[in-house]
Amino acid sequence: MARLPILMYHTICNHSSNSKGLTLSYDKLEAQFKYLVAQGYTSLHFRDIEKFKHTNDFPEKPIIITFDDVYVNQYEFAYPLLKKYNLKACFYAPFSFLGGTDLWNNGTEKLMSVSQLKDLDPSVIELGLHSFAHRPYSSLSLESIQEDFKKCHDFVSKHKLNISNVLAYPYGNFPRKEPQKTQFFEELVKQNIAYGLRIGNRLNKLPLKNNYELNRLDIKGEDSLFKFKMKLKFGKLSLF
Repeated sequence: MARLPILMYHTICNHSSNSKGLTLSYDKLEAQFKYLVAQGYTSLHFRDIEKFKHTNDFPEKPIIITFDDVYVNQYEFAYPLLKKYNLKACFYAPFSFLGGTDLWNNGTEKLMSVSQLKDLDPSVIELGLHSFAHRPYSSLSLESIQEDFKKCHDFVSKHKLNISNVLAYPYGNFPRKEPQKTQFFEELVKQNIAYGLRIGNRLNKLPLKNNYELNRLDIKGEDSLFKFKMKLKFGKLSLF
C-alpha cells in the first residue's frame, strides 16, 4: 500500500549543540535532505496532491516537507538547503506575528516579514495557513474560530499573499469531542480548506481519505539519522 510521509519541522539552528526538541541543527537537516534525495523521494506541495488524486498516479516515493511558524531561521537555513537539493516544502504562517516574535514560545524566535514571505520562490515553497493568532482550536468557540479565519483572509487579501488552502493546526490541536469536532470540520469546508494537518506521527495511506486529520511526523532535534530513517519507514516507534 502506498504511503505519504509528511515531515514537520520548526526551528533550524546553526550549531549542533543546540539541536534538541523543536530545534534542529543545519547539519542534521542537510543530512536528512541528502538521505531523501539519495533514496529517491519526490517532494510534493499540496497543490501537487490535488493534481495526482484525480489520476491516482503518485510518484513511487512521495513525501511532503512542512515547516511551522515561518521563522527567520527557516529563511536563512532551510530555504537555501531546499534549493540546493531541489526539494519542495510547505511553510505555515501565523499571520498576527509576522515580522515579530513567537509570543507562544516566550518570544525567543523571530518570524519572517511579509516581504520575506513574498521573496520565497513559489516553485520551492508553498505557503499555507497556521491560524491568525496561534491559539489552539480546541479551546476556542466556533465564533472565535470564524473570526480567526476572517482575520486570516483579510490579511492575505491586504498583503496579496499567495496562500494555499491548507491549514496546519497550531499545536496540532483541533476539537476532538462531538459535536464540536463535526462543527469544526464543517467550518473548514465553508472556509474552502482542502487539508488539515495534525501531528499523529503516523504515515498517511494513499489515496488520502480523511483530509482534515492528516498525520505529520514530528522531527526532533535529538533524532539521529537512524531514527529519522525509522520514522520515515514506520512512523513513531516507542523502541527508538
